[in-house]
Amino acid sequence: MTTRAAAARRELVARRHRSLAAAGVAVCVALNLWVAAAGASGTDLTSRPPHQPSTRPTTTTDDSALAGTAPSAPLPSSTGDAGATTGGPRSAAAGSTDAAPTPGPTTTPRVVQRGDGKFTVLSVPAGAVQETPKTGRTVRYTIETEGGLGIDPTAYASTVAHVLSDPRGWQTRDKVRFVNVKPADAKHGTRIDIRVTLASPDTTDRLCAPLQTRGQVSCHANGRAVLNAKRWLLGVPEAYGKDVATYRIYQINHEVGHGIGHGHATCPGKGKPAPVMMQQSYGLDGCTGWPWPTPKPA
Repeated sequence: MTTRAAAARRELVARRHRSLAAAGVAVCVALNLWVAAAGASGTDLTSRPPHQPSTRPTTTTDDSALAGTAPSAPLPSSTGDAGATTGGPRSAAAGSTDAAPTPGPTTTPRVVQRGDGKFTVLSVPAGAVQETPKTGRTVRYTIETEGGLGIDPTAYASTVAHVLSDPRGWQTRDKVRFVNVKPADAKHGTRIDIRVTLASPDTTDRLCAPLQTRGQVSCHANGRAVLNAKRWLLGVPEAYGKDVATYRIYQINHEVGHGIGHGHATCPGKGKPAPVMMQQSYGLDGCTGWPWPTPKPA
């Protein structure tokens, strides 16, 4: 090869290298422009869309996350954006007593998915306790709530105390004696048998683990009757329709029932009152709703 031919070949190779370099620069510029545009629009360039879990539990969790029958219907989801409202347990379906707390919500309340994770022991409002037997197995309990739920703590505490001291409740059924532990006594280490705790869906999942509540249902675990705030606010239409107040009675009695040693029950027959330890949150299986441990009057 002559010197002139070799020089021409080197020039051709150099031109090709310059062309490839220019193309690479153009690709980098285009990519940077695309990333900048995507970032401005809020697009996540590094991850796939998160998996959306089903709103229906996949394990045998009900209003209690303990073992039981499979669910028969999905639970309602939180859809409203109105301010959270609270209320007490009385309704026509549940029967009436004196000094009943405020009725349940009349508008769809807003459910806070995650509270602040801090719990406050509440005092029982004056007049909330209906009766306390002088004899029977003593069960000491606190009423606690997570912060940041937007639920009136006084109304909630009144409802719990009213339900636990109702003559249709566990005190009559099991001959127990519920004694409330005051905040100061709880702070100083007084023995507590059951902590009735209102918690956000996310916190409920944490407190109930390894039981799988999926942000939907309640449980009894580690000495806590954990009441899922979603169910407290929305109830369960499959069992009690729009009667959230009566569902709250059931929610309290069911989880506290686990706390004093009861397991799940099933529907005894079509048209009969559902046992309070039945997983009523998933439907009534032919029974009729009944939120109390004692038999429904004829």
